[in-house]
Amino acid sequence: MNRALWKLPVSATAIVRGPFFRVHPHRRCEISFSIEGEAGGEEAIGLLFDGVETFKCTYLASLGCIEHRLFREAYATLISLEESAWLAAIKKARSEYYSKTSASQKEPQHLMICFDDGPCYEIICESFQAITRASAID
Repeated sequence: MNRALWKLPVSATAIVRGPFFRVHPHRRCEISFSIEGEAGGEEAIGLLFDGVETFKCTYLASLGCIEHRLFREAYATLISLEESAWLAAIKKARSEYYSKTSASQKEPQHLMICFDDGPCYEIICESFQAITRASAID
């Protein structure tokens, strides 16, 4: 069963700008956007992903390849997909890699969040955190 990890604090139609996807150094990436704040101004928020192994982004015309139930679950909500063929393949490759090293590893997770006509982001990473623009990685 998939788990909801974070929900957009406003309706997805209240997104003023974005979502924007940025790749940062050290296996990090970020999805950020501005929403209508309570006082009517813009509030910049986002999600920062650490220990990123892989990611993909699906847009408008190709959203039909995503199972409708998953799209509904992940609409304006970051969910953790408990089982996926993509996650299983990544876990297998990581296991083979880490069996040859002494490096420590955290368990990866397959995360997904979707917006209106896309994009739909999927990220396999070790962890995530919600951020405000003031604390975002530049």
